[in-house]
Amino acid sequence: MGRHIELLILILLLKSTKEQVLFDDLDDSQQTSKESAMHFIRNELQQIRQSVMKILLQKLEDIKDELNRKISTEIENVTKTIVENFTETLENKLTCFSHSTLISGFDCSDILKRCPNTKKKDGVYNISNGSNKIKAVYCDMTTDNGGWTVIQRRINGSVDFYRNWTEYKNGFGFADHEYWIGNDMLHKVSSVQPQELRVDMERFNGEKAYAVYSTFSVGNEASKYILQVNEYVGTAGDSLSYSNNSKFSTPDQDNDAWSSGNCATRYRSAGWFSTCFLANPNGQYTDSEEIANLGYVSWYHWKNSWISLKLIQLMSRPRA
Repeated sequence: MGRHIELLILILLLKSTKEQVLFDDLDDSQQTSKESAMHFIRNELQQIRQSVMKILLQKLEDIKDELNRKISTEIENVTKTIVENFTETLENKLTCFSHSTLISGFDCSDILKRCPNTKKKDGVYNISNGSNKIKAVYCDMTTDNGGWTVIQRRINGSVDFYRNWTEYKNGFGFADHEYWIGNDMLHKVSSVQPQELRVDMERFNGEKAYAVYSTFSVGNEASKYILQVNEYVGTAGDSLSYSNNSKFSTPDQDNDAWSSGNCATRYRSAGWFSTCFLANPNGQYTDSEEIANLGYVSWYHWKNSWISLKLIQLMSRPRA
C-alpha cells in the first residue's frame, strides 16, 4: 500500500502543474503521443484511486469489527458484573430480612455492617470461623452502638461451667441462654483484627456495672489460649488486668502461676488464672448474694469485695 500512496502523490503533483511541465519540450508532432500518455495516466490514477479506496474501506471495516468486538466484550463484562452485584445485594437483603438465626457473618460486627436492619435487634445469629464451621452465638446489637459478639454469659446457673479443657476449647451451653463460645472460636475472632472487650454485670439487688478493655486477644491452643487484656475504663473496677498474660486453666489442665495447686480445681472454675484471680466469671453460681471467696461468680474490684453476682456477660467486637 505504501508504494501506491507514493505513486498517487507523484501523480497529484503532476496534475497540480496542469500536466504541462513534463511536456513543454514536445513539438506538435508529438501531441498525439502526449494525449495518449495523459489518457494512460488518467486510467492509472483511477485504478490507484480505486485500489486505495478499497484498501481504506477494508481497513475501516476491520477497525469497525474490532471496535464492535471490544464494545460487545466490555458490555458483556459490565453486564455480568452488574448482575452479579445485584444478585449478591439481593441475596444479602433477602437474608437480612429473614429470621435472625438465618443471618450469618464472621462475627456480630460483620453481621451488623452487612445488615443494618439488625441494629437494636439482640438475639441469636450465626458466625463462621472461616473454615465453613458455623456456630450460633448471641449478638448484642444495642449496647454502645451494637455489634458485640457475646463470648460468655451467666444468668441463672442452669449450665455447669466446671468443665474440662476440650469442652472449653469447643464451647458449650446455649446461645440464647448461658454459654461459653469456645476458645478456638474466640482465638479466631480475636486474631483477625484488634478487639475490645466489654464485661457487663449485675448484683442481686439490681445494681449494674461494666468494664471495657480496648486491648483484648486470645492466643491459640499451642499458647494455652494466653490472654492479652489492657486499657480499662468503666464503673466496675479493673479486675481482669490481673490475669493479663495468663494462660487458660481447667480442672484437667493446670496452666496457672499458683505453685501450691490448681486454681481451677481449688475454686471449681476455669479461666485465665494467675495466682489465682480477681475476676471469676466462670465460677460457681449461687441464687442469692454471698460475700465470700468460695469460687462464686465474682468481680473483686466492684465494691472491693467477693460479692457473688447475679448476671455477668463478656462480649467482644473489632476495635474502632
